[in-house]
Amino acid sequence: MGGCYHKPLFLGFSTFLQLSMVLSVLFTAACYANPKMEAALGEGAWGACPQLNIEGLKVSSFPLLLRVKHLELDVSCLLSSGKQGSATFEPAQWQAPVKQLFTQLLSIPVAFNGSRIEVEQLTIKHSKQILVEGKLKLSQQDQQWQLSLSETQGSQIELSVAAQAQTMQLSGQLAPLLLNTLAQHFDQVWLADERLAKLQFSIAANFANDLLVNANLKLPSLAATLDAQLSGWENWQLAASHSGFSIDEIALPAADWQFEQHKWQLNVSEWQLIGEGRWQLQPELVINGRLNSEDLIALQQHFYSLPKLANLLSAAAELQFTWKNKQLNGELKAQNINALWGELRFDGGELTSEFKFQPQLGWQHSGVFTLAQWDIGIPLSQLALNWQQTEFAPLAQWQSIMMRNIGFKVLGGEARVAQLALALPNVANLELEKVQLAELVKLYPELGLTMQGSVSGNLPVHFAEQGIAIAEGRLAVEEPRGHIALTHQSLVAIKAQHPSLDFALSLLEDFDYETLAAEVDFAEDGQLDMQVKLIGRNQQVSPRLVTLNYRHQENIYQLLRSLRIGEQLSGQLQQWIDDTSSSP
Repeated sequence: MGGCYHKPLFLGFSTFLQLSMVLSVLFTAACYANPKMEAALGEGAWGACPQLNIEGLKVSSFPLLLRVKHLELDVSCLLSSGKQGSATFEPAQWQAPVKQLFTQLLSIPVAFNGSRIEVEQLTIKHSKQILVEGKLKLSQQDQQWQLSLSETQGSQIELSVAAQAQTMQLSGQLAPLLLNTLAQHFDQVWLADERLAKLQFSIAANFANDLLVNANLKLPSLAATLDAQLSGWENWQLAASHSGFSIDEIALPAADWQFEQHKWQLNVSEWQLIGEGRWQLQPELVINGRLNSEDLIALQQHFYSLPKLANLLSAAAELQFTWKNKQLNGELKAQNINALWGELRFDGGELTSEFKFQPQLGWQHSGVFTLAQWDIGIPLSQLALNWQQTEFAPLAQWQSIMMRNIGFKVLGGEARVAQLALALPNVANLELEKVQLAELVKLYPELGLTMQGSVSGNLPVHFAEQGIAIAEGRLAVEEPRGHIALTHQSLVAIKAQHPSLDFALSLLEDFDYETLAAEVDFAEDGQLDMQVKLIGRNQQVSPRLVTLNYRHQENIYQLLRSLRIGEQLSGQLQQWIDDTSSSP
């Protein structure tokens, strides 16, 4: 035989056997005599896997040239068997077939050097569904194989195979119509995403020793690129990096990924974000893991717009999550939260939240938030609350959130709100307990006033778009006795100018009270109107019990603003911003 080799195709029955006989005769003649021969077959089929139907086959030599008017491939058997294969991504399952392919290519006789196959109309089907239609060209020269597919919907695919070196190069562009067809047929909705339009790819693979595949993808509609390298048949590793791009008006920065058997890692340097976890493809897609960021400012700016007055200065967080059954479940823990609301300081915040997310519905979440200090001019400390959003909704629809068990410390006492809905308008009852009068009068150092005792009460707080108001609030001294001492240096002059106030002011110079009660109203513009009733005595003025009625009116917003201005003038606020901010 002189090294010549031929193997007739097994076609199953007599009509198809004619093609095998013609090709066998032709190949044998080519090996020995190299005569010019031509043959033709009107129709033929191959009943193995994949199923093959041929129309208009013409064969000529030498070199060997096969022209096919119509070639139909049914790949149902290949795809069905693939579904029964490994339950995850396993490059090793392709090692033997790839090695066998190169062995078969190397076994093709030298006499076939320069052979070509041209298919005028190629149809690739899965059952009755047409996947690909186009023109196919295949050529071989010195054990170098070149394949070109021009798909009728606009896709272009080029394949180069070097049998001796055991390398492959695959490149091309996939048209939107082809991606839509594949998405519908294989129930992979993401393939139909218009952002994948005109996907360009270039893949270079080396199988000579161990597996090494380098790939480059370009997404013109996103102005994005993806580079990846897959190495190793066994204990494989996949490293990938993509450029920054924008999707749904969200700018995503460049990122680096690492994948191996059931594990993944992520690094997004611009966001100071790292992550790791596990994954599986079958029987369903499941991804779980955790993400960590030491600086949430960049993430917050990209994914969630704060109200106009809000400014996040620093925060760190850890996110644990699981994606399964087309739903995201997870827990977010954030700490070292420092922020400004206008001029108001938020110090030492911590947050823990459990959440669920469904792409078509939005978010469902609940959690606990604590704050070491909230400085509104009067320091509020040890603030804590729970919240819950029971219905799925976008994050921006915060009106459906219900807050419960709100509590904080103020002026030596405590404040509590049992429940507060964020939907406007609404009313919440603010309960005050043991607010220290000594701390309260420190807000007015210019009065030279000292007070002892504590008050408690209820303030019905009305929330509306116009602002916050209080109607018919009640405050009273909780402890049985207290003391007031008015020692302002101008007290003598005031008595002289206003003789009618002499008795009342003299009482307050050393006044022991038994009853202190107040009715409180507060308007949306900050105007406080408080009716105060005092019952007590000053033994040096009169041993009898005396009742004093006092009305106090003041704009609380202006008062708090003046207190904050004092802090700003002293430089305390700017120093706090500099100390807590994580951004330059």
